[in-house]
Amino acid sequence: MLRKYRCDDCASTSTVCVTDGVLLREARRHRILAHAGLIPDGERVIDVPVAKLLDVPRGQAIATALLAVFLIVAFLVRLN
Repeated sequence: MLRKYRCDDCASTSTVCVTDGVLLREARRHRILAHAGLIPDGERVIDVPVAKLLDVPRGQAIATALLAVFLIVAFLVRLN
């Protein structure tokens, strides 16, 4: 799961953190640099939504499927 570290006290957000270790390092680094090692009250973790296949608009999915079929047919015709 992708997450970001967010500090509402100073309105800053980290880049996307792929692992828990990276998220903890971001939090620790921010606390040291921005808050002298103290834990800010507005500290939280934000879950980053990941796009799913079902999120693709219907028209785009149909166009992609038609393009794939066209490319496969063109490839097969060229082989003959």
